[in-house]
Amino acid sequence: MRGVFFLSFVFPKFCVSCGSHDFFSEIMAVCKPCAKRNYLPQIQNRNQKPTNLPSDRFVFYDQTFYLQKRGSFEKSLFQSLKFENERLLSEYFCLGHRIILKSLKDDPPDLIALVPSSPKSSPRPYHASDSLLKKWKKLWKIRRDTNLRKISADKQSALGFEKRFFHAKKAFEFTKSDRIMEGLHVLIVDDIFTTGATVNEIARLYKQTGVRKVTCVVLLLSGGD
Repeated sequence: MRGVFFLSFVFPKFCVSCGSHDFFSEIMAVCKPCAKRNYLPQIQNRNQKPTNLPSDRFVFYDQTFYLQKRGSFEKSLFQSLKFENERLLSEYFCLGHRIILKSLKDDPPDLIALVPSSPKSSPRPYHASDSLLKKWKKLWKIRRDTNLRKISADKQSALGFEKRFFHAKKAFEFTKSDRIMEGLHVLIVDDIFTTGATVNEIARLYKQTGVRKVTCVVLLLSGGD
Protein backbone atom coordinates (compact mmCIF):
# COMPACT_ATOMS: atom_id res chain seq x y z
CA MET A 1 0.00 0.00 0.00
CA ARG A 2 2.97 2.32 0.56
CA GLY A 3 3.65 2.29 -3.18
CA VAL A 4 0.02 3.18 -3.87
CA PHE A 5 0.21 6.24 -1.64
CA PHE A 6 3.47 7.36 -3.25
CA LEU A 7 2.04 7.06 -6.74
CA SER A 8 -1.10 8.83 -5.54
CA PHE A 9 1.00 11.78 -4.43
CA VAL A 10 2.81 11.99 -7.76
CA PHE A 11 0.06 10.77 -10.11
CA PRO A 12 -3.34 10.79 -8.36
CA LYS A 13 -5.79 8.27 -9.79
CA PHE A 14 -9.19 9.76 -10.45
CA CYS A 15 -12.46 7.86 -10.75
CA VAL A 16 -12.95 6.75 -14.35
CA SER A 17 -16.66 7.45 -14.03
CA CYS A 18 -17.04 10.84 -12.37
CA GLY A 19 -13.47 12.14 -12.20
CA SER A 20 -13.34 12.55 -8.40
CA HIS A 21 -10.51 11.33 -6.22
CA ASP A 22 -10.50 9.33 -2.99
CA PHE A 23 -8.96 6.23 -1.44
CA PHE A 24 -11.25 3.92 -3.44
CA SER A 25 -10.31 5.48 -6.78
CA GLU A 26 -6.65 4.85 -5.98
CA ILE A 27 -7.35 1.18 -5.32
CA MET A 28 -9.84 0.25 -8.04
CA ALA A 29 -10.27 3.34 -10.26
CA VAL A 30 -13.83 3.88 -8.99
CA CYS A 31 -14.57 6.30 -6.16
CA LYS A 32 -16.61 5.32 -3.11
CA PRO A 33 -19.78 7.29 -4.08
CA CYS A 34 -19.84 5.69 -7.56
CA ALA A 35 -19.22 2.24 -6.09
CA LYS A 36 -22.02 2.66 -3.55
CA ARG A 37 -24.42 4.02 -6.14
CA ASN A 38 -23.79 1.35 -8.76
CA TYR A 39 -22.43 -1.75 -7.04
CA LEU A 40 -24.44 -1.92 -3.83
CA PRO A 41 -27.78 -2.46 -5.64
CA GLN A 42 -26.28 -5.60 -7.19
CA ILE A 43 -25.49 -7.18 -3.84
CA GLN A 44 -28.79 -6.68 -2.08
CA ASN A 45 -29.23 -10.41 -2.57
CA ARG A 46 -26.08 -11.93 -1.10
CA ASN A 47 -26.89 -15.47 -2.16
CA GLN A 48 -24.78 -17.42 -4.59
CA LYS A 49 -24.58 -16.06 -8.11
CA PRO A 50 -25.03 -18.97 -10.51
CA THR A 51 -26.19 -18.63 -14.08
CA ASN A 52 -28.93 -20.92 -15.34
CA LEU A 53 -27.80 -23.85 -17.44
CA PRO A 54 -29.12 -23.45 -21.00
CA SER A 55 -31.69 -25.99 -22.15
CA ASP A 56 -31.16 -25.53 -25.91
CA ARG A 57 -27.71 -27.14 -26.15
CA PHE A 58 -25.50 -29.78 -24.60
CA VAL A 59 -23.58 -28.27 -21.71
CA PHE A 60 -20.14 -29.51 -20.66
CA TYR A 61 -19.50 -27.25 -17.68
CA ASP A 62 -21.11 -28.18 -14.37
CA GLN A 63 -21.84 -24.71 -13.00
CA THR A 64 -21.19 -21.07 -13.77
CA PHE A 65 -21.03 -18.11 -11.43
CA TYR A 66 -20.89 -14.42 -12.24
CA LEU A 67 -19.56 -11.50 -10.22
CA GLN A 68 -21.54 -8.64 -11.75
CA LYS A 69 -24.36 -8.12 -14.25
CA ARG A 70 -23.90 -5.73 -17.12
CA GLY A 71 -25.66 -2.38 -16.97
CA SER A 72 -24.64 0.88 -18.62
CA PHE A 73 -22.21 1.64 -15.77
CA GLU A 74 -20.60 -1.81 -15.82
CA LYS A 75 -20.39 -1.79 -19.61
CA SER A 76 -18.50 1.49 -19.59
CA LEU A 77 -16.04 0.29 -16.93
CA PHE A 78 -15.53 -3.03 -18.66
CA GLN A 79 -14.63 -1.34 -21.94
CA SER A 80 -12.11 0.82 -20.10
CA LEU A 81 -10.60 -2.27 -18.49
CA LYS A 82 -10.36 -4.21 -21.74
CA PHE A 83 -9.46 -1.54 -24.26
CA GLU A 84 -8.11 1.50 -22.43
CA ASN A 85 -5.57 -0.16 -20.11
CA GLU A 86 -7.40 0.83 -16.94
CA ARG A 87 -5.88 -2.08 -15.08
CA LEU A 88 -7.06 -1.03 -11.63
CA LEU A 89 -10.64 -1.70 -12.73
CA SER A 90 -9.88 -5.41 -12.45
CA GLU A 91 -10.06 -4.83 -8.69
CA TYR A 92 -13.56 -3.38 -9.06
CA PHE A 93 -14.73 -6.44 -10.97
CA CYS A 94 -13.43 -8.66 -8.15
CA LEU A 95 -15.97 -7.26 -5.71
CA GLY A 96 -18.07 -10.04 -4.27
CA HIS A 97 -15.67 -12.85 -5.11
CA ARG A 98 -15.85 -14.28 -1.59
CA ILE A 99 -19.51 -15.12 -2.15
CA ILE A 100 -18.40 -17.55 -4.83
CA LEU A 101 -15.66 -18.94 -2.61
CA LYS A 102 -18.34 -20.08 -0.17
CA SER A 103 -20.02 -22.02 -2.97
CA LEU A 104 -16.80 -23.87 -3.76
CA LYS A 105 -15.43 -24.49 -0.26
CA ASP A 106 -16.69 -28.10 -0.12
CA ASP A 107 -15.07 -28.99 -3.44
CA PRO A 108 -12.26 -26.51 -4.18
CA PRO A 109 -10.78 -26.56 -7.69
CA ASP A 110 -7.38 -28.07 -8.43
CA LEU A 111 -6.60 -25.97 -11.49
CA ILE A 112 -7.56 -22.52 -12.66
CA ALA A 113 -7.46 -21.45 -16.31
CA LEU A 114 -7.88 -17.91 -17.63
CA VAL A 115 -9.59 -17.84 -21.02
CA PRO A 116 -7.16 -16.44 -23.60
CA SER A 117 -8.60 -13.72 -25.81
CA SER A 118 -5.82 -13.64 -28.37
CA PRO A 119 -3.86 -16.32 -30.28
CA LYS A 120 -0.61 -14.54 -29.41
CA SER A 121 0.73 -12.07 -26.90
CA SER A 122 -1.46 -9.01 -26.68
CA PRO A 123 -0.15 -5.43 -26.42
CA ARG A 124 -2.08 -5.24 -23.14
CA PRO A 125 0.28 -6.67 -20.48
CA TYR A 126 -2.43 -8.14 -18.27
CA HIS A 127 -5.55 -10.25 -18.25
CA ALA A 128 -8.83 -8.77 -17.06
CA SER A 129 -9.00 -11.52 -14.42
CA ASP A 130 -5.44 -11.15 -13.09
CA SER A 131 -6.55 -9.55 -9.83
CA LEU A 132 -9.06 -12.33 -9.22
CA LEU A 133 -6.39 -14.95 -9.89
CA LYS A 134 -4.00 -13.36 -7.39
CA LYS A 135 -6.64 -13.22 -4.68
CA TRP A 136 -7.68 -16.83 -5.13
CA LYS A 137 -4.13 -18.18 -5.27
CA LYS A 138 -3.64 -16.68 -1.81
CA LEU A 139 -6.76 -18.37 -0.47
CA TRP A 140 -6.46 -21.75 -2.21
CA LYS A 141 -3.62 -24.11 -2.95
CA ILE A 142 -4.38 -23.89 -6.62
CA ARG A 143 -2.16 -23.68 -9.66
CA ARG A 144 -2.78 -21.99 -12.97
CA ASP A 145 -3.09 -24.10 -16.09
CA THR A 146 -1.24 -22.33 -18.89
CA ASN A 147 -1.72 -25.06 -21.51
CA LEU A 148 -4.90 -23.57 -22.96
CA ARG A 149 -4.38 -21.31 -25.94
CA LYS A 150 -6.48 -19.61 -28.56
CA ILE A 151 -5.64 -20.51 -32.16
CA SER A 152 -8.21 -18.34 -33.93
CA ALA A 153 -7.69 -14.65 -34.57
CA ASP A 154 -11.44 -14.03 -34.84
CA LYS A 155 -13.20 -12.25 -32.01
CA GLN A 156 -16.35 -13.68 -30.47
CA SER A 157 -17.76 -10.22 -29.86
CA ALA A 158 -17.91 -9.58 -33.60
CA LEU A 159 -20.01 -12.69 -34.30
CA GLY A 160 -23.73 -13.39 -34.13
CA PHE A 161 -25.37 -15.87 -31.76
CA GLU A 162 -25.11 -19.02 -33.90
CA LYS A 163 -21.70 -18.21 -35.35
CA ARG A 164 -20.24 -17.93 -31.85
CA PHE A 165 -20.77 -21.66 -31.29
CA PHE A 166 -19.22 -22.69 -34.62
CA HIS A 167 -16.27 -20.39 -34.00
CA ALA A 168 -15.69 -21.66 -30.46
CA LYS A 169 -15.35 -25.27 -31.66
CA LYS A 170 -12.20 -24.41 -33.60
CA ALA A 171 -10.86 -21.55 -31.52
CA PHE A 172 -9.01 -23.31 -28.68
CA GLU A 173 -6.58 -26.15 -28.08
CA PHE A 174 -4.13 -27.45 -25.49
CA THR A 175 -0.40 -27.04 -26.03
CA LYS A 176 0.22 -30.44 -24.43
CA SER A 177 -1.88 -33.53 -25.03
CA ASP A 178 -0.19 -35.94 -22.61
CA ARG A 179 -1.17 -34.29 -19.33
CA ILE A 180 -2.74 -36.28 -16.51
CA MET A 181 -6.06 -34.58 -15.74
CA GLU A 182 -8.11 -37.51 -14.50
CA GLY A 183 -10.36 -36.64 -11.58
CA LEU A 184 -9.44 -32.97 -11.29
CA HIS A 185 -11.79 -30.05 -10.67
CA VAL A 186 -10.98 -27.25 -13.14
CA LEU A 187 -12.03 -23.64 -12.69
CA ILE A 188 -12.35 -21.63 -15.91
CA VAL A 189 -12.29 -17.85 -15.51
CA ASP A 190 -13.54 -15.65 -18.35
CA ASP A 191 -14.11 -11.94 -18.44
CA ILE A 192 -17.62 -11.89 -19.91
CA PHE A 193 -20.46 -14.38 -20.43
CA THR A 194 -22.80 -13.68 -23.35
CA THR A 195 -23.90 -16.96 -24.95
CA GLY A 196 -21.60 -19.27 -23.00
CA ALA A 197 -20.14 -20.70 -26.21
CA THR A 198 -16.53 -20.07 -25.22
CA VAL A 199 -16.60 -21.56 -21.73
CA ASN A 200 -18.70 -24.49 -22.95
CA GLU A 201 -16.19 -25.41 -25.63
CA ILE A 202 -13.25 -25.08 -23.24
CA ALA A 203 -15.15 -27.20 -20.72
CA ARG A 204 -15.61 -29.84 -23.43
CA LEU A 205 -11.87 -29.94 -24.06
CA TYR A 206 -11.20 -30.41 -20.38
CA LYS A 207 -13.84 -33.12 -20.02
CA GLN A 208 -12.21 -35.00 -22.88
CA THR A 209 -8.98 -35.13 -20.87
CA GLY A 210 -10.80 -36.82 -18.00
CA VAL A 211 -11.42 -34.00 -15.54
CA ARG A 212 -14.12 -34.72 -12.99
CA LYS A 213 -15.75 -31.30 -12.81
CA VAL A 214 -15.62 -27.93 -14.58
CA THR A 215 -16.74 -24.74 -12.87
CA CYS A 216 -16.82 -21.40 -14.68
CA VAL A 217 -16.58 -17.94 -13.14
CA VAL A 218 -17.11 -14.79 -15.20
CA LEU A 219 -16.52 -11.18 -14.21
CA LEU A 220 -19.52 -9.86 -16.09
CA LEU A 221 -22.81 -11.50 -17.07
CA SER A 222 -23.77 -9.85 -20.33
CA GLY A 223 -26.81 -11.83 -21.43
CA GLY A 224 -27.93 -15.24 -22.53
CA ASP A 225 -27.76 -18.27 -20.32
